[in-house]
Amino acid sequence: MPADPGGGPGAARGDAAKPAGTARGESSGAGAPVGEGATTAGGPSHLVRYLAVYSALRIGLVVLLTAVLAFFMPLIVALLFAIIVQLPLAWLLFAGPRRRVNDAMAQASAHRRAERARLQSALTGDVDPS
Repeated sequence: MPADPGGGPGAARGDAAKPAGTARGESSGAGAPVGEGATTAGGPSHLVRYLAVYSALRIGLVVLLTAVLAFFMPLIVALLFAIIVQLPLAWLLFAGPRRRVNDAMAQASAHRRAERARLQSALTGDVDPS
């Protein structure tokens, strides 16, 4: 790994492979923040929020269906039937939240892949061209 021209703590972190002006927390010019706790608009915090909303909607649908079906059949049978019925209903009714979860998962995966490639290049001593 090339040494930091200033010999500072950036040499141990691998900041020397980055262009000038892209230290921790600054933008790399590509629009993506650089640094350890930096997340994009669809980063991990948004993924958790979107996943929680989508899960709550699906559980709410199960509860609603169970309550309605409990008038016509025993509670346990209504619950089991509601779990089965909510699968296609949730796919149809909650398309927007499902797409947001999918997009956030794709962005988080891309972020992990990019970070892994950056770390791998830093470990092998390759200089990152970006």
